[in-house]
Amino acid sequence: MKRHSHGMTLVELLVAISVSSVIMCGSGVLLHGMYRADKETRLGIAADASVARFSLQFRRDAHAASQVRALPDTDGTSPGFAFRGTGSSAVEYRWQVPDLIRSVTESDQVVHRDSFRFGPGASVTWQLPPPGSPLVAVQIWQGPPRGTKLAPILRQRVEAAVGSVDEGRSER
Repeated sequence: MKRHSHGMTLVELLVAISVSSVIMCGSGVLLHGMYRADKETRLGIAADASVARFSLQFRRDAHAASQVRALPDTDGTSPGFAFRGTGSSAVEYRWQVPDLIRSVTESDQVVHRDSFRFGPGASVTWQLPPPGSPLVAVQIWQGPPRGTKLAPILRQRVEAAVGSVDEGRSER
């Protein structure tokens, strides 16, 4: 008399559960890595777009200005700079971590404010022109990856000449 078994033994069931749990843990680790890489990619793309938007606006402001000056902080440092036009308008740039803030003022009243975010760990430095030179520069630094002691990396250097407006060119 032959006996046919239609079920699974307890050992076979434990082996199947173990194999499926190992596969699910591996899938979870891979998904977590993919989501983290996606998030870092989106942040990098947004930071690059912000740098491009800042570069364009900074150059327009510098070319339309007649002078540039440093904005001193209360402790004597220079947290920003301002472009002055021919009238009563001014454009101020100030670094307020994590954003670079652009404020447009007319007769000492703020009429417009923009912010540029360059990504986590970013910092901004600027170089105002020495007397006789119209060139002003802003440097955007990217901080090192978390957990490392590397030096910051220069991400972008934006230069513009103050007061060099091309009258024949129309801006959109």
